[in-house]
Order: sequence, then structure tokens, then C-alpha cells
Amino acid sequence: MKNVLVRLFALAGFATAAAVASTPARLNIVYIMADDLGRQAVSCYGSRLMQTPQIDRLARDGTRFTESFASNSICSPSRAVLITGKYNHVCGVRELGMHFDGAQPTFPKLLQRAGYQTALVGKWHLFTQPTGFDFFSVLPGQGQYLDCPFKDSTRPWGDNGNRGGVVHQGYVTDVITDIALDWLERRDPSKPFCLQIHHKAPHSPHIPAPRHADLFKGKVWPEPANLLDAYGGRAPEIVADEISWSRLPQQPEPQYAPVRQKFSGDRERDTRLIYQEYVGNYLRLVAALDENVGRVLDYLDRSGLTENTVVILTSDNGFFLGEHGFYNKMWMYEESLHLPLIVRLPKAVGGKRTAVSHDLVGMIDIAPTILDLAGAGVPADIQGRSIKPLLLGQPVDWRSAFYYHYYGAAGQSPVGNWIARHEIFGVRTKSEKLVCYPTWKGGAFWEFFDLRQDPQEMNNRIAAPDAKQRVIDARVVLRRLAEHYQDKEAVAFLDLTDGSGR
Repeated sequence: MKNVLVRLFALAGFATAAAVASTPARLNIVYIMADDLGRQAVSCYGSRLMQTPQIDRLARDGTRFTESFASNSICSPSRAVLITGKYNHVCGVRELGMHFDGAQPTFPKLLQRAGYQTALVGKWHLFTQPTGFDFFSVLPGQGQYLDCPFKDSTRPWGDNGNRGGVVHQGYVTDVITDIALDWLERRDPSKPFCLQIHHKAPHSPHIPAPRHADLFKGKVWPEPANLLDAYGGRAPEIVADEISWSRLPQQPEPQYAPVRQKFSGDRERDTRLIYQEYVGNYLRLVAALDENVGRVLDYLDRSGLTENTVVILTSDNGFFLGEHGFYNKMWMYEESLHLPLIVRLPKAVGGKRTAVSHDLVGMIDIAPTILDLAGAGVPADIQGRSIKPLLLGQPVDWRSAFYYHYYGAAGQSPVGNWIARHEIFGVRTKSEKLVCYPTWKGGAFWEFFDLRQDPQEMNNRIAAPDAKQRVIDARVVLRRLAEHYQDKEAVAFLDLTDGSGR
């Protein structure tokens, strides 16, 4: 009789303990994304700056990817790539400030159709109302670190998503986690879920949690070897005077006014002075982020969800912490291009422990990976690839080169954000990188780096005689990828130029 009842309840759509025990449940997914988190600030990636014990904890129990990349290293475009699994010329958000068309297919919508509950908490920054979520509670625009308003799915969106909302008292990194954990408590336990937790940290302004106000006080930070980069032979050299704001940050945040007042006009001294101030402020935000990653992991452990929940941690883009004298992203240099990416699969489905993957993956792959892990099916028009086989250690014919395309930042001042006027696209393999600036100062500029011999990208070998064939080969790969991803404008440009850089 007991077995008959189990079958009857199962046919009727009701779960029972016996039915759950005999039928593997679908995986839950928790996706945690930071904003502007450079790998230099994460200790499991070898950071010399600080310890991140909770992110390291995730890495010990999962797979850490060493070659994971942004498709377009800036906020809104990267988030559009995340949600669609498509490059920006396809999903429609090429530049910062462009509005996302929420009517198009996204992975949360596909999860909903597959029976998943979906939720989004934190930074959205795509300006239109989130779609595909059973619940959302998001920051209006960039939000703020203290006493931030949130716009949620229980109230009218209004004013294009830029204002309004209900103020939540407290530090925003903590509050985002509070709301996310509260949703986990209230969710329907009979359905699988996908929860996206999108943090503002450590994006500027660098306002720390009150508990971290004096963290790292008096600490002297080790400098990157190329902090005083003079850019010889590379693209930044052409506009060196215009990017002094990046070497000596001129952001309007009041916290940097006192240190700017100490500038003497000595470029080397002032560069070192701002570096020490900037890095300390930035890392205080990472400390709160790391603590809140731990809060989520602790909740999953306490609630018994760990054994059936995938946890993914990454950032929307990489970030420079003084490398090349920069404190931004957007470039295709390594610190901007690289993302931290850690994925923890449950042991029951073959998750590896303390695994490291050197395969070339990126933001473009997150959507198909989540859909694949959920058993929801991956549409043929998604341009990324599921990394599930890599997580399981299965043999797979994987990509040998990764395509990048940065378009600029719509509506930003050329003086305040000089790079916004310039487009960048290129290809990154495991050992080389070819970069094109198609509109640089009225003409194209090219860079070619041998990453094994020059990991800091200080020597542009685009015109080196012994690199000629390698440049030609890289250009062929670049064009093939542009064509593969249907980037028609890049294909047309490449067909009109010889790529010599001269």
C-alpha cells in the first residue's frame, strides 16, 4: 500500500520523502557575481594583497578556472552577455548605459519554463524592468553602499528603473545577502531554484562597511611591477596625457580629495601615493564581499541544500589595481580581461574538489552552463558553450581562442572616460594575444603579445620580424571568430585592412 501511495502522489505531482529519495532532484543554482572584482584581490588566485577565506573555501570544494574572460569588460554589456549567452552585437547592449530589451530570450525565462523558481537580488544595471524572475529586488542604477533603496517585483517599476524603491537600512553588501537568504527561506521547497546574487562591491565609490573602516590601517601594499608603465610602443602611449586621470585617479568621490591635495606634481611620487590609498579602500569592500559569500555558504550547509546546489562565483569584469598605472577595466590587457570564476558542483553529480581548469572560458558560457546543469536545454542560437563537461573532467573538444569586443561607453564624457571614445576587439589564445583598436586617433592600431615571454604585456611585437607569421596566423583566427560569432562590423573592418599595425 505504501508503494502504491507513493506512485499515486507522484502521478498527482506531490512530493513524498520516498519519492524524493528514489528520484534524483534537479539541481538548484546559486550564482554570485561581484562588480569590478579583480583576481589580484582573491587569495586562491595568488593575491599578494589580502586573504579571502570564504571565496577560497568555495574553491577548495569546487573548480577554479584560471583562464576565464569577459566578452566585453564593462558593466551593462557584460550583464547582458550573462543573461543571454550571446555577444553584445547580438543581445543589443554594446555600451555602458544602453537599455536591455527584456522581451528577448534569457536563461532565467528558460529555467521558468523548465519548472524552476528564479530570483535576482542586487545590482541589475540594465535599466529596464527585469524579466524572467519570480522575484527580484534590485538597486536603482548603481545604488549606494549605505541605506540603499531597492526596487522589487512587488511594486511598480516606474521611471525606467533609475529612481525610486524602498530604502533598506544597513550596508548594501550585507543587505543584498539578507534579502537573498530571506527569499531562500520563503521559496517553494517543492521546486528547484536559481538565485542570482549580484553585489555592488567592490565597485567605486569605496565606502566600507562601518566594521571595516579601520581595516588594513597603516598597511603598505606591494606595488605591481608595471605601476609606473610608460606605455612605450603600445596603444596607451598615443594618448598618455589624456589618461593621466587613470594613473592619478580624478574620480569625484570625496574620499580621494585629501590624497589629491597631497600631490606634488612629481608623477612617480603621486602615482605611488594614490596607489596606496586606492588599494586599501578597494580591499575593504572585498572583505565585506568575502564575508557575505561565507554567509550564503553557511546557509546552504545549515539548510541541507549544499548537497544539491551548484554555486557559481564570478565578477562582471576584471579590474586593474595599479597594473599599467590603471584603476579601471575596458582594456583587453590581462587584468581587465580576466574574471575570477569558481564553480562548485555537488559531490553526488560528480563535482570535483580543489580542481583547477586552464581551459578558455568566459561570461558568454554562464547561461548555457546553468541551463545544461538544470537540464533545461540549451537553445541553438546561444553563442556560449556549457562548461559542464569541464567541471566533470570529461573529454571535450574545447575552444583554443577567445573573442573579445569592447565598444565604448555611451553617454560618458571623453575627458572623464577617455577610453569610451575607442573600440577594442581581439583574440586571446593560451599563449598569445592580438588586439585591434580600429578607430584609434583616426586610424587602426594593433598590438601583439607573447604571453609566455611577456605576461605583463609590456612589449608590443606587432612589427617584430620574427613574429610576422604568428601575427598573420592570429589575424586569421580573429577573423574566423568574428565571422563565427556573426560580428559583421568586425569582419568588414578586417577584410579592409592588412592588420600590419604600420
